[in-house]
Parts: sequence; structure tokens; C-alpha cells
Amino acid sequence: MTFIGINGFGRIGKCLFLQLINNKDIIVNAINAPDFDISKIEHYLKYDSVHKYNADFTIEVLDNNNFKLNGRNIHVFKTRNATEIDWKKYNINHIIDSSGIYLNKEKASQHNVPYVIMSAPPKDNTPLFVYGANHQKYNNEKIVSNASCTTNSIVPVLKHLSDTFGIKHANFTTIHASTSSQKVVDTLNSNSRTNRSVLNNIIPHSTGASLSIYKILPELQGKIKGTSVRVPVSNVSLIDLNISLEKETTIEEIFKTFQDNIYIQVANENHVSSDFISTKCPSIVDKRASMELSKNEFKLLIWYDNEWSYTSQLISLINTIIKHEVNPYYIEKQDYSNKEVVL
Repeated sequence: MTFIGINGFGRIGKCLFLQLINNKDIIVNAINAPDFDISKIEHYLKYDSVHKYNADFTIEVLDNNNFKLNGRNIHVFKTRNATEIDWKKYNINHIIDSSGIYLNKEKASQHNVPYVIMSAPPKDNTPLFVYGANHQKYNNEKIVSNASCTTNSIVPVLKHLSDTFGIKHANFTTIHASTSSQKVVDTLNSNSRTNRSVLNNIIPHSTGASLSIYKILPELQGKIKGTSVRVPVSNVSLIDLNISLEKETTIEEIFKTFQDNIYIQVANENHVSSDFISTKCPSIVDKRASMELSKNEFKLLIWYDNEWSYTSQLISLINTIIKHEVNPYYIEKQDYSNKEVVL
């Protein structure tokens, strides 16, 4: 059993908490949610405009900083300064930071715990790990990033295609659901198109997924380019991937190989975005919407729940970190006090 903490209690923090309620191995012992009114915790957790889930759990508010979930106490910090949070008091060694603020090693280390996982791309050279792409390369790094939801969706597919057929080049457009960074009505903001109403616009937007892809799959350096548009739906996004492969193949052969990949699912029916709400797999390739463009050039459409599946990926990465076996002969695992040692 591992106790963890969640810093930030917005969409990702909430989805993470909900998915861990019945998890016997990973237990949320504390949350940091600045300005959160704890008296609203039951309503916040049991109702959601997007996701439908089993809300058969009990909440009891004890005081301004503690509540019980199914009889188990959970502490709520309320600070914007990570140095003021005493995670260790609650036996927490692993933090999932979903605040979007602590996105470099220096800031993340302010949590003062052994392990921190960022739920967004880092702003420095913090290593990125994505389950289904490069998680096997994790080697006990203390501060890591789970990259973005788009990256978690596309890299398992790119890795599969690269390993199986080889990739000449590719480009993609993420048709992305709305996020909290956008505005309901037009506002005064000259720095971004996201100042325009999220309700009735398709909004061109940037994506950092291309850079993250290179960090996770360095063998694809310079081969992948991408962009994004925001569309007025509350959840579930779609990647339009156009790719040229090295090894001669067909669209049918590609989908046949997908069946052997445990990290990728294939959708065989005529689905729409809402059909994928609360799905856990981040890489669901739509077979009927995909096509062969020309010899060895293909269009693949990949669905993903940018909230729920991303959170599922976070949990898989947490498990990877927890279960990682550190070599007992590493220098830092030895006690050299009062000994004469030659290295």
C-alpha cells in the first residue's frame, strides 16, 4: 500500500481522486486545494457534468481541513506555497502535481517528498515518461512528467508504427475539447485566440506534443510535426494523424498489428466523441474513419478522453514508479559510516 498526495484539485486532480477511491494499493491521504470550501466536497465529488461513475461512497466533513471518505480520513491543505505543505506528516512520499504551476525540477522539489509526478509537460529538462511508450525506461528518477493528454494518446501509436513499419515522416492535428484556460464569452486579451468564446468557435491553438514526442521517442527526432484546434465540446479529443511509413504495408495490415498491442484499442463502429467519455485507454484508433491516402501513406484518427484516460495513464505511471526495483548495490543504498571504502 502506498499513500500519495494530490496537489491541485481541478479536472485532473478530481478525476485522479475518483479513479483511486476503490484502489487498494494507492491511497490518497492528503490533497492541497487552495481556496476550496471543504463543505462542498461531497457535492464536488459526487456530481460531474461530464463523467458518470459509481458515486456510492460516503463523505463526512470533520472540520475545515479534514473529511472522511468511506470512513477513512483525508487531510486538505489550503496553500499556494508548496514549502508550507507537510506531506510527510501523512506518510506521503509520492505527489501528483496537477496544479500546472510546479513544472520544473526546482519548483517541484519544493514539495519536499522523494517523488513528484507532473501532470503536464515540464518547462525544463525534467524526464518525461508515458505508459505504453517509454515507461520501461524509468530508472528511479525522482521528479518526472507524465507529459500532456495529447502526447499520451499519440506516442503509443507512433512507437508501434515506428517499431513495426518504420516512420518516414508524419503530421497531426489535435481536435481538442475545451479546457479551463478558455473563456465562456469574448474577453479583452491580446495574447491568445483563447480569449474568444469557447461556446461557438473553432479556435486554432498550439500544442507542445511535438517536442514531447522527441523527448519520449528520440528516434523520431525531426519526423513529426503537429498543431491543434479547440472545439466547443466539454470532453474527448481526436488526433488526425497523417503518416508515411518506410516498410510497405496496407491499412488492413496496420490494424491487424494493432490487435497485438496491449496499449492500443481499435474502434470498429461508427462512434462519435461522447461515446468515448470516461474511457481509460488513451489510444483508441477509429478503423472506419482511418484510410489509406496513397502508397504507404495513411490517415489514422485516434480518440482519447483528455481527462479520464489521461488520469488512467497517470495511475499507470504511479504504479511503474512504486514497483520499480532499485538495485540494492547502488552506492546511495549502502551505509559506509565508520568504514574504509575504496571505489
